[in-house]
Amino acid sequence: MSGMHTHLDRERFGVPERWGGPVRVPLAQSAVYTRNGRGENIQYVVITGAPAVLYALNADTGALRHAVPVPGTNVIWAMAAASDGNLYIGGDSDGMLHRYDPDRRKLEAVGANPCGNVVWDLTEGKGGKLYGATYPESKVFEYDMNTGAFRDMGTMMEGMRYARGIAAAGSALYAGIGPKLHLIRLDKATGEKTEIPIPKAGGKGFVHGLSVYGGKLFLYAERTLHIVEERSGKLLRSIPNAGKISPPSPRGPRLCYYKQERSLYAYDLETDNSFFVADFPDNYSGLEARAFAWLTPARGELAGRCVLAGTGAFTESFLYDPAESRFVEVALEVEPNPVIVNALHAFDGRVYAGGYQRGLNVYEQETGRLLYRNPAMHQPEGIGDLGGAAYIGAYPGAGMYRFVPVRPFDYRQDPEGNPGLAVKIGDGQDRPFAITSGDGKLFVGTFPGYGTLGGALSIVTEDTGADGTAVQIRCRTYRNLIRNQSVVGLAYRDGKLYGGTSRAGGLGIEPAEPEAKLFVFDLAKEEIVAEVTPSIPGVDAPIEMIGDLSFGPDGLLWAAVDGTIIAVNPDTLEIVKSKVVYETKFRSSKFRPFYLRWGKDGLLYTTLGRRLTAVDPSTLQTVQLVDDEVHVMTVGDDGTVYYAVGTELYRLRRLP
Repeated sequence: MSGMHTHLDRERFGVPERWGGPVRVPLAQSAVYTRNGRGENIQYVVITGAPAVLYALNADTGALRHAVPVPGTNVIWAMAAASDGNLYIGGDSDGMLHRYDPDRRKLEAVGANPCGNVVWDLTEGKGGKLYGATYPESKVFEYDMNTGAFRDMGTMMEGMRYARGIAAAGSALYAGIGPKLHLIRLDKATGEKTEIPIPKAGGKGFVHGLSVYGGKLFLYAERTLHIVEERSGKLLRSIPNAGKISPPSPRGPRLCYYKQERSLYAYDLETDNSFFVADFPDNYSGLEARAFAWLTPARGELAGRCVLAGTGAFTESFLYDPAESRFVEVALEVEPNPVIVNALHAFDGRVYAGGYQRGLNVYEQETGRLLYRNPAMHQPEGIGDLGGAAYIGAYPGAGMYRFVPVRPFDYRQDPEGNPGLAVKIGDGQDRPFAITSGDGKLFVGTFPGYGTLGGALSIVTEDTGADGTAVQIRCRTYRNLIRNQSVVGLAYRDGKLYGGTSRAGGLGIEPAEPEAKLFVFDLAKEEIVAEVTPSIPGVDAPIEMIGDLSFGPDGLLWAAVDGTIIAVNPDTLEIVKSKVVYETKFRSSKFRPFYLRWGKDGLLYTTLGRRLTAVDPSTLQTVQLVDDEVHVMTVGDDGTVYYAVGTELYRLRRLP
């Protein structure tokens, strides 16, 4: 650090303090029921976190049998209880297939599959073969549990990135495709692929789950359960607002059960009829089913009865006795897991921390005291404020949740909640990363949904009552202002909104434009009045993303471009000064901005190159403040820097 001004010496910033507490969420994206070698009913759930944690529990009572972290994972989508007595788990970043032996209570990696780094689903076929659906080439793999050999079974549909649901039936494999809806039948012997017509095929969406019972194929896609006759491919019925379906009941009529809205319904495999069974109790009314199974408890209120067992997204678990139409709650002995901090924002004496894939915590800046915890909050991508309210931009669907901290907490999916869903941006938008405000308006920059290009700028205005309640909220959205690009950085001044873009669209589609741009949007004219791709000294690679943006005390518009800082004349969009602080190769996320926040000391704090860095705006001298990789940070009212490393929150105060 030779040659730096002494006030930028790293030692002048003190020692980082672990601060507040992690965002903890009991979120399970997958669950499985089985029986162990001793005949005990076992329920497996994997709680999202860093790393994710596998729980083995007694399915009758919820009692913990074993818990073990799954190395190298954050969220597990794919699990299968196999005929060899083991549980198989698909990785979410390295394509690793893990095997859990319940008798030895041992988890081990059996190898990385040859098809994709994300395993979305697993199913068992005949002859000790396990099949997995993967991303990013919509491939399917086979794993031989007897020999340990993998086989690449190829891309299920050219041009599609996701094979998301998978089911095996005889000589056939069925693969659900995304980000455009398709259903593919693969003949395992010949490799021949056939598309099966389904409603809205080719439209935006995913086939999230597949199963085959009684000669019928059940596919769950975009909140609709479709039932297809396997032999003919004929669509029998589509059930809106319905979730995944259970295996058929082992007793009496061949009935499969599913949740629709707030009620339990049954489908008769032989007559192709559906009918109402019972209303779920209030504590299960919001349940998103992760697994169903039939079992006979050995103990408890329903001992000896054949009952339906179910698990929800937040580990809500129940047993349902069809004979008496009775629900019994099963309280699982699981712990909420610390999740990666996905968004940070400080204002009005509070720090807001959003978690991946769920969760929101609110802390008091001065003490670190936890003021509010909501593990169910949909994944915050960006957080900003307008007036006295925080706005949390959530994935999926670019929902903007309004939160007034002086009002009672009441998280709801409507405008009356606190936080409540004030605005759903719509227009094909999905991820609201860039949020800023000015002149009584909230400005939101978004990425579009899966498989599409064309982000948007949205402008939110509100009328409020005396208690901070929003009386009326209006939103105007401008999509594709910069063709085929997403809005990842925003700064406002004097009736003009300055934006930075990313070439990227939603996951599952390649960029179409050569470079990112800076633009100026005139609010009065409601149009772009200037746009440019800056030529940055020392940066030879095509510019993938420009953002965050922020106006400095010097009146210049500052922008982060991967590892490079630039200051721009806002009238001409010409670069006044710039510095390549870290190697600029655009290898990190194409979604998350490189944040810029000004301190009370006049320094610019940033996550350039995913490193927490202080910049002297007058000299462009810099200092990296911590050794860890840092993706999210903010600056508090008193100039304290708050940042996250994985699941942990820290604060860093500059010494006098």
